[in-house]
Amino acid sequence: MPSFVGRVRVLIPVFVLFLGCRSESSGPATDFVSTEVVSTEPGEILLSNAQVTMTDPNRIQFEVHYRFTKGKPDKYYMCEVSFPGTQNQASKPMERWQLQAEGVIRDGFRLPQPPVDTFEIRVSEADSPQNGYKLISNVVTGKVGGK
Repeated sequence: MPSFVGRVRVLIPVFVLFLGCRSESSGPATDFVSTEVVSTEPGEILLSNAQVTMTDPNRIQFEVHYRFTKGKPDKYYMCEVSFPGTQNQASKPMERWQLQAEGVIRDGFRLPQPPVDTFEIRVSEADSPQNGYKLISNVVTGKVGGK
């Protein structure tokens, strides 16, 4: 029968190995949060080259070029398409990562009440969607194509 000292000699390397596998930190794990500075001033966007096309009797595709003339995309945005004289309208919510300093916004949607002849497109901005959006762009208008 092995002696007590012999058993301890066998267990000490196992115990040391076990201690070597534990984490160096004895405190709670912490998550690192990356923060980005959001401007306090409203941005300004210039819209141009808007096109709205009927692709089916009740389906619309739109695209509009945009360029930030003041600020940068660091908030929440809403691109709104409306059709004067009708109840038809659509909104495309966007977050900062979906926009660049300039580019093209594209989307499509179903018209609840066709037909439509003219359109308006505008972009609004919000620090938080719950606080409401404020218009920061010009309003582009035109005739609906492809009918």
